[in-house]
Amino acid sequence: MSNEQKPVVSFFQRRAFLLSALGGGLAGLVGAIALPEGWLIAAPAGKAGDGGTTSGKSEAFYACPMFCTRLDKPGTCPVCGMDLERFVDTGAMLELTERERMAMGVKSAPVQRLQLAREIRTLGQFEPDESLDRVVSAWVAGRIDRLYADFTGVTVSEGDHLFDLYSPELYVAHRELKVAQQSLANKTPGADRLVELSREKLRRLGLSAAQLTELEAREATTATFTVPSPASGVVLEKMAREGQYVEMGMPIYRITDLSRLWLMLNVHERDLPFVSLGQRVDVEVSGLRGHHFEGAVSFIDPVLDTMTRTARVRVEVPNVQGLLKPGLFGAATLFAELASDGTLATPSLPGEYACPMHPLQRSDAPGRCRICGMELKKRVPAKGKAAGKVLAVPREAVLSTGKRTLVYVEWWAEREPDGSIRHDHAGNAKKLAQPQYQGFEVHLGPLCSAFHRKEDGTLHKLGDYYPVIEGLPTGVRVVTHGQFLIDSQQELSGKPSLFRPQGGSTDGGHSGH
Repeated sequence: MSNEQKPVVSFFQRRAFLLSALGGGLAGLVGAIALPEGWLIAAPAGKAGDGGTTSGKSEAFYACPMFCTRLDKPGTCPVCGMDLERFVDTGAMLELTERERMAMGVKSAPVQRLQLAREIRTLGQFEPDESLDRVVSAWVAGRIDRLYADFTGVTVSEGDHLFDLYSPELYVAHRELKVAQQSLANKTPGADRLVELSREKLRRLGLSAAQLTELEAREATTATFTVPSPASGVVLEKMAREGQYVEMGMPIYRITDLSRLWLMLNVHERDLPFVSLGQRVDVEVSGLRGHHFEGAVSFIDPVLDTMTRTARVRVEVPNVQGLLKPGLFGAATLFAELASDGTLATPSLPGEYACPMHPLQRSDAPGRCRICGMELKKRVPAKGKAAGKVLAVPREAVLSTGKRTLVYVEWWAEREPDGSIRHDHAGNAKKLAQPQYQGFEVHLGPLCSAFHRKEDGTLHKLGDYYPVIEGLPTGVRVVTHGQFLIDSQQELSGKPSLFRPQGGSTDGGHSGH
């Protein structure tokens, strides 16, 4: 159209248009300037934004770059006065030439099945395993004559001498045993019963079977006996001194086995659904470079901290070499692997019998827990869910409002009106000269990482992906770069987009004209 045919636009009108165009956003300007013709997506014939069917019909129309209006012939925009340009409506698809794709920086990646895991990183502190903690106390009142373990930190083994205790009560009990034995030797009626009662009294005073046998073999009566260590470990506390008088039940030592430690983690509530009993945990300690530690989740606190929104998770970590110390900080990584359906893969817990207090202590036969001694109860074997490959899209491909999630698919094949691939007589898919793009509303799982498992069992991260629960066909490519411009053009043209799933006109910068 000639300049004489164009409406006169005042300076103030042009200035108002310029300001409104700038407010429209960078994406709209790029679309208006760099891609002037033939790249619009029409609203699908099915549900908007769901990858619905398209008739494949292409229609030409005219509009200004800001899409104030849409006409069927060239001319001037009656709203802003800009020259109308020719566009092609390609139905539900957006067709881009190679030059347009380069200008928009469009890149795509295949949708494929990958081994995914939710990576949870958190810090924790090592603590002694409470189930391996022992307190050595005085079973009878008396005086400590000698301390063999005379400082904290000393390592002791089960049966080692800890201290000598002088006790008048022990002297009386030993004397009663000697008298009963003498009566038994003289064949006094009821002497065997007296001997057994005397032995039971000494056992109640804390003597072991070996010590009781030793006392019976002694000729002289003694008032002092040696208390052995009930378990192997490290003396963490020494609560008495030589020459000190103690009462029955008074603690003398605290001994802990440090061959296994607890790593206490604080896991945020958003990550708790991906933590399960028996789950493997990789641990690193800053002061022990080059050493790798592994543990397993043994307990998940049922109560959430209302201030931090975290729950305590206990990880049992073997410490055979003794490198780990209580009080050290550890950086823990939990890989919550996904099953093929996109849900959490859980380890199997074999065995029909389990301890009510320690659920990881399981057995195929009745018995007692090796930790607490409780009787094992019959339980249904915890069948785990094996990890598997799941359909996944790269993190960069996802557009989300928080309530609605969209990805754009790149098509290189012609499609039928029902959305299926169009084939030739030989059964081959008919290829397009230029790719077409279409938005799909999808339901995705949590952000995860694709990984490769090394020979040593550690996981090597390959990239961030979302598992696809539903809404996306298989064997397609998705746009990973440039989808923001594609979506912006959808919204400017009144087509279904991320923020406008039903399409419709937008309140552009010319609404005030």
